Amino acid sequence: MASGAAAAWAALDDAQQAALRLGWEAFQTGNIGVGAVVTGPEGQPVSSGRNRLADSDAPRGQVFGTSLAHAEINALANVPFRAYERELVLTTTLQPCLQCSAAIRMAPIALVRVLGPDPLWDGCENLTSLTPWVARRPPTPVEHAPWGELAAFATLMARCSPLSVPAVEEALRAVGEGPLLDLVDRLRTSDELTVLAATPVEVALERLWTRLAGASEAMAR
Repeated sequence: MASGAAAAWAALDDAQQAALRLGWEAFQTGNIGVGAVVTGPEGQPVSSGRNRLADSDAPRGQVFGTSLAHAEINALANVPFRAYERELVLTTTLQPCLQCSAAIRMAPIALVRVLGPDPLWDGCENLTSLTPWVARRPPTPVEHAPWGELAAFATLMARCSPLSVPAVEEALRAVGEGPLLDLVDRLRTSDELTVLAATPVEVALERLWTRLAGASEAMAR
């Protein structure tokens, strides 16, 4: 692995690496490339899940083949009811959508850690304006990874999905994600995306590192 990619990967903790592997597996299986891991207060693994929108089967306790089959939903679905106080940490490769933000709000999650941003869902974690009952406690804190090559890769995994639709891409370009989407287009056109899909996530990160740097710099301007 190239030095920059190797250092970035080595700096991740176990939950972050596991989430990225799950997200890459989701992409490899024709789903949206998102993975999520729930850990306990001491960092111990509790549950995990990946996007399974396109799957026709799944392990027991996992949602598949429906619009509910998001990574965070699958990770939370395996957290036993009332087994934990609000003390768990959810690590996800992509900023949660409205559906997942609501599920997180109802779960015993004390902190959400996001590797890759999704600007279409900015602010969805703040549900306190809905009703006085929801407002009785503050939103679950969300911690975003620094913007750069690794964060761009986490977002790119989701953008490579064959399930993406033009309306979503148009909206993402309108909020500044064009350079990353252009990279995805080049990977598809050259068939490099197919080649990358046959490799482990660490190898894909290495091969894309320089181009991720260019895309992330362009988006930061």
